[in-house]
This record gives sequence, structure tokens and C-alpha cells, in this order.
Amino acid sequence: MKSVFELRLPATTSQGYPFSLHGMRGRLRSFKRREDGALLIFGIVLFVLMTMLGGLAVDLMRYEQRRTELQQTLDRSVLAAAAINQQLDPEAVVNDYFDKAGLSEYLHDVKAETGLNYRTVTASAKSTLKPFFMQMIGINSLTPAAASGAEQRISNIEVSLVLDISGSMRGSRIDNLRPAAREFVTAVLGSSSPGRVSISIIPYNAQVNIGRPMMNSFNVDANHDSSSCIELPDSVFSSIDLSTTTKFRHNAHFDPYYTRSGASSLLYNCPPQSGNEVVALSQSTTELHNSIDSLYADGNTSIDVGVKWGALLLNHNANSVVSDLVTAGEVEAVFNNRPLDAGSIQTLKVLVVMTDGQNTTEYKIDDPYNSGLSNIWRNDENGRVSVYFNRSGSYDWWWPRTGGWNTYRDGGNSDSRQLEWPEVWEEYSVRYVAQYFYANALGHSSSSWQNAFMDWVSSTKNSRLQQICSAAKADGIVVYGIGFEAPTNGRNQLRACATTDSHYFDASGLEITSAFRAIANNISQLRLTQ
Repeated sequence: MKSVFELRLPATTSQGYPFSLHGMRGRLRSFKRREDGALLIFGIVLFVLMTMLGGLAVDLMRYEQRRTELQQTLDRSVLAAAAINQQLDPEAVVNDYFDKAGLSEYLHDVKAETGLNYRTVTASAKSTLKPFFMQMIGINSLTPAAASGAEQRISNIEVSLVLDISGSMRGSRIDNLRPAAREFVTAVLGSSSPGRVSISIIPYNAQVNIGRPMMNSFNVDANHDSSSCIELPDSVFSSIDLSTTTKFRHNAHFDPYYTRSGASSLLYNCPPQSGNEVVALSQSTTELHNSIDSLYADGNTSIDVGVKWGALLLNHNANSVVSDLVTAGEVEAVFNNRPLDAGSIQTLKVLVVMTDGQNTTEYKIDDPYNSGLSNIWRNDENGRVSVYFNRSGSYDWWWPRTGGWNTYRDGGNSDSRQLEWPEVWEEYSVRYVAQYFYANALGHSSSSWQNAFMDWVSSTKNSRLQQICSAAKADGIVVYGIGFEAPTNGRNQLRACATTDSHYFDASGLEITSAFRAIANNISQLRLTQ
């Protein structure tokens, strides 16, 4: 009897395939030996690798795009911020660039350093990106970063040192000034390469004695040989320029202050001492030190006139004047092209103005008493003086020595000669001539004759000073002021003249050395580049 659970397998299927266990084992062995599926597995692996590499490339491209964007914005912003001629805060300039580029959140650090002749700006930026594919290999963030720096540095420096030598500077004040000014010169020149820095010294009291070689560059008829001061009208103080063709007057060699006679006892309006002459564009420490040591203090105070000449020696349009000084052997040939044009050649121009007082009065001899023959005769043998007045009578000669009228010259007609006005003022003060030669003779007041002989400038001097200071600053000149034991008005005038309040210094006694040192250090600590 057959079991109901018995399974009988046919020898073949209805399609003729054997279904024996032996046949299935054979087919499995055959499949194991075949290689048809190997390419499919390789293809799948290759596709995965290519997808990963493509994803990495996308993440890297996003990284580089952001980094380049940051770098280019940094480069543009620091270049603009480092420009010395732009007046905005350097950090604000960089921030503005990033704000307009929509990258403000990535700006990391901005640093700016500004010196007297340079500006350096550095900045860095950093961003964070979340990668699309790099997370598959464990990189969860990317940090594009960039840094940039720019510097503008001026390698040429021109300095005008305007020094007060008025009468109030006598004694301890000028004794303190000399070593302070010498140290300034040494420090500034010691930090520079030859031919890079020039210093001019402009001493001033009521006038500025520019020296005959410089005066020869201007349209001035010399009336005497004692000094070389040019009378400047109000109109020239609105500019740092000064025409070499406009006609100017040579300031007379005269004493407007005292009632005296005799050249050795007179106080002249224009300082005749050779040590008080302007030294133009020098790089010689010895020459500049000698000039400072030779300063002689006397007379009134004209800060406006000192600043005018100091600014002129920083003005590019004064090239012809300096060229004449080079030809005359007064300035080294290396400075023949100076003052430099700051617009085309990077040049720092510095004006240092020092006073211990305030503007007072500047005097001038009026025509016709400035030149030509006078009505005063002198006997050179005995020094007797006679003054001729055409009184339509026989007693036309006034003898100051005896105080009487005569028909001939004192000491004899044959031995007397007619003096030219410059000779009169060299020997007799204006007050002396007004009193003894005119007022006593004609009965007029001495002051009325003083007013006839002289004119003066006083009320407009502060406005002239501020005009020339404003013109200098507008032309890019850095102006420093030092009030050395000066009165309130003098300090206020210099503070207003200076570039900013931080460019003004109050000093007393030996503090003047610290003031000059602070200004010099602002220059000397810089590394001048070729």
C-alpha cells in the first residue's frame, strides 16, 4: 500500500527539463563559474565614487567662491582705506566696502596705523559653510578665510622750521630754544636717506631776513646792503605762492622803536645779523645747527610773515627761487627740483611754527623817505648835521646841534655832503629824526613826523596769519604750533593755525624740548622707503 505522502518526480517537466537533484547541482556549479555579473558590481561602485567626487567638487567650488569673494573685497577695501589723501576713518572705509558687498557678517578684524608720512591697513575675514557631500566623509563644516594689507608711505619730507627771535625771546627762552631745535634737526635728518629730507629755518621778528641771494629772485630794488626783508601786502597771505614778477619793496634798514643815534645803538626793524637769515632747504646738520646757534633775539613779532615765508619754501611753485639758490651755491644741487610737487611725487610737507608771544607791529618807511636824496647833510669830518628847509629866506639851514637857524651848513659847506635816506636811517632812528631834525625845527609834534615817515601793520596781522595757515593746510601741509610761554592770544592763534588741536603744544622752560621731540619722533620713527 502506497503512502499518501509519497512524492514522485517525473523524469522531466512538461518542457523537457530535468528536475533531478543532480541537475540542479550542476546548474549551480555552472552559475558559480560564470562572470557576467562582475561588471555590474564594478559599475555600481564606480558610480558611487563618481558621485562622491562630484559632490566634493561642488563643496570645494562653493568654498573657493566664498574665499575669492572675501579676498577681493578685502583687497579693494584696504587699498582704499590706506590712501593717505582720504579723510575718512580707515576702519570705517573697510566696513563700508563689506556692507555694500553684503559680507559684513564675515569681516573679522580691521587694524589701521597712521603715521606722519604713512598709513597701513590690515584686515581679515572668515566665513562658515555647511558642505553638501563632505559630511559623508566626516567633514561637517568649511571655513573660507582671507587676509589682506595695504600701505601707502611717503618717502620725501620737506620741513620749514619757523622760529620766533623777537625781543621777548632774549635770555633763558632762546637758550632753551637752541638745544631743542638742534635736537629736532638731528632726529629728523638722522632717520632719512641722503637727499630725502630737507629742512628750512625761517627766523622772524617784525620781519624775515631772507638773505640777498633769495631776494634777488624777486622783483625788488635793493635800497641798502644791510638786510634783505621784503614788505608783503595783505593780498599775498591768501596763498602760499608768491610772485617773482610782481613789484615788491625792500624794507628799509631803520629803527622804529627808540630815540637814538649811532648804528651800534639802534634796533632795526629787519634783523641785520647774518645768523638771522633764512636757511633754505638744507640737509646739513652742521649748517642747520650753526644757524640755530647764531640766532639773535630782538624786535617785534610778526608770526604771519614768518609763516608766509615758511609756507613758500614748501610750495612747488617756488622751484625757480630754489633753482636760483642752487646756482648761487646756497642750496645743494640734489634739491634743485624742490619744493617737490606732492601731487606727482609722494612728499610730506611739515610746517613747525614756534612763538613766545603774539602778533605786534610791523613797520615800513613811507615814500619819499625810503630812497633817494634826503634834505639832511652831514660833515663827515666832525659829524655835524644840518637840515635844509626851503623857507624862502636866508636862514634855511637848521642845526640840530645848537638848535638854531643859519645861512650855511654846520661845519662848513665845503666839507658836508647830502645823505641818501637809507644812510639817514642807518645812523638815526625815526624818532630821533622826527624829534631833532624836524619837530624842533618846524614846531610840529614829533609823533606827527613819525607818522609822516612811517607806516605800519598791526590790526590785520592775526587775520593774515589765519589766512596763510588755512592756505597751507588746504595745500596738504601739516602745520604744528608751539606756544612757548606765550600769552593767551598768541596760544589761541597758533592753536587755530595748527592742523588739529593735537598738532599744537604748550611749553614752558625746558618743556620746549619735549614739544620739538614729540614732533620729531612722529617723523623720525618712520622707515623711509626708496
